[in-house]
Amino acid sequence: MKVLLVAKPWKGGLAQYLFDALQDLFPGQAQWMTTYPDSLADYLAYRIDKRNWQRDLVARINASDYDCALFINHIPAFRDLRTDRKHILWLTDAPRLSVGDCTPFERIYLSDTGYAEDLLSVIEPARYRGELAFACHPKVHRPAAAADNPAGCCFIGNKDTQRDLWLNGLIASGVRPLVYGNYFLRTRLFWQHPQLFRPAFANARMGEVYARHRLSLNIHAQVVRHGTNMRSFECAAYGIPQVADYREGLAQYFEPDTQMLISHTPGQMAEQVKYLLVHPDAAAGIAQRARTRVLAEHTYYHRLLDLLAGWLPPAANSVTRQLVTTLIAHQETPA
Repeated sequence: MKVLLVAKPWKGGLAQYLFDALQDLFPGQAQWMTTYPDSLADYLAYRIDKRNWQRDLVARINASDYDCALFINHIPAFRDLRTDRKHILWLTDAPRLSVGDCTPFERIYLSDTGYAEDLLSVIEPARYRGELAFACHPKVHRPAAAADNPAGCCFIGNKDTQRDLWLNGLIASGVRPLVYGNYFLRTRLFWQHPQLFRPAFANARMGEVYARHRLSLNIHAQVVRHGTNMRSFECAAYGIPQVADYREGLAQYFEPDTQMLISHTPGQMAEQVKYLLVHPDAAAGIAQRARTRVLAEHTYYHRLLDLLAGWLPPAANSVTRQLVTTLIAHQETPA
């Protein structure tokens, strides 16, 4: 099955995880066209004439041969795509669309169903297929060897007004997480508590950073309305206990109090962090149950199986699902 992925090469890794998973499922049959330059020559052409660069991208897509094409997020140039039932659009974060933007796509998914009403106001309802959550990539998100003397809790994320409220509340309650990301040198919170902040780092180092801490915080950005972010699934796969702020819909992916602790206020989060830090066995149990759940249900292999089920014949679908089971089994032992 020939699958085309059309997506931006984010620093967050989403497109790379999907492409790697596609290559595992359909060796030699996956192709990735980027919606943002991924080479110096491409970048120069993009800077000189962005519209022409995007028109050329659409022309190459329209001329390509594939059984299915998965588009991650929308750019205006997609209005010139041919309309094709083989086109799937997955909208992440906070999509902003106008009437006619989605005409080329047969199936449209959201990573956050809190934006469903906005989407349904500009598309034919039959095109909307519901929520497609983020996930983890088992080959990448694996537990690393724990540090000899791990620190307390950490938070990995970029600056956001919602996160500011929670971080201020945690610090006031006596919890002082190490914060990694673009808060470093750039916000009032950093200058108030510089000892708590560290620079951002490459995605490939995330497992190493988590291994230096005993638990992780997951404070959602304000943009998340329903469900959860990439970090929930990645933390679970890395095998680190996780305390998250409440979001409606999060419980459909992880069982509260069993696979993840869920906080409704910064004060409650502070108490949960303090509890886990003095009860390492409880923390380890939470981490193990979350990892078991995420490998069983929430990998990018599973998400692709859901997306592509309508294109695979029954026999091929069965073989692919068995392949997923085998691929995940190989990753169950920590690195």
